[in-house]
Amino acid sequence: MLPYYNEEALLKPKHLIHSTDNVPSTVIVVWQKSALTALDKKYNLNKISSFNCGGPVAVYDFKVKKDRLGAVLLPIGGPVIAGFLEEYIYRGVKRFVCFGYAGVLSPNVKDNLIVPTHAYRDEGTSQHYAPQENQWLTIKSATSLDIILSSLEVPHICGKVWTTDAFYRETPSAVRTMKEQGAICVDMECAALMSVAQFHNIDCYQFFFAGDKIDPQQWCRGTLGKHTGSAYDLYTEIAIQIALSSI
Repeated sequence: MLPYYNEEALLKPKHLIHSTDNVPSTVIVVWQKSALTALDKKYNLNKISSFNCGGPVAVYDFKVKKDRLGAVLLPIGGPVIAGFLEEYIYRGVKRFVCFGYAGVLSPNVKDNLIVPTHAYRDEGTSQHYAPQENQWLTIKSATSLDIILSSLEVPHICGKVWTTDAFYRETPSAVRTMKEQGAICVDMECAALMSVAQFHNIDCYQFFFAGDKIDPQQWCRGTLGKHTGSAYDLYTEIAIQIALSSI
């Protein structure tokens, strides 16, 4: 990987973005359509912007009492979230609250939400935003999110996450190595998401809920694809409270 993460880029969002969309300062990012549906059902989302990712991705706003928040449903993957953050930081967003599935590597997760404290950088995007010497990226917002969730009395567990681009290459040896190094879950965006946010000194909070279960012997579907609308109602309300707590 080329070691030029801290050199100024040639292509910047300002070269491509010419709209003056009035985007809220806080945006909630989700990766499951059911989460966006839950927000729309309760808060009547209003389209205000569009993020181009091979095709237009709608960005919405909504109000919770007097506070105006944003919301977007993104395709999965580190490069997508990195591009979105770059363009919407340029448009004036100051903080992001993100949540979605994670594969479970530890029985300690149980029914808790997961707050990532470190992300193992088994992907490419973060290598361009943070020094490559340490494969574990420390997530600076983890302590604050732990405090917020504790104040809301939301059951959660804090721990390391393994971020990989290749969910069909979670091999027995890779799973064993990550578990030995303390990872309690696996996802596809955290390392990229947090490296971009921290590179730009932007507030970013992320939590996971349990999906599939993975150990070196087998893969198990777990609760992947089985969450009900009421579960998403809960997760979106938690995300909103995090967003409001961080304003």
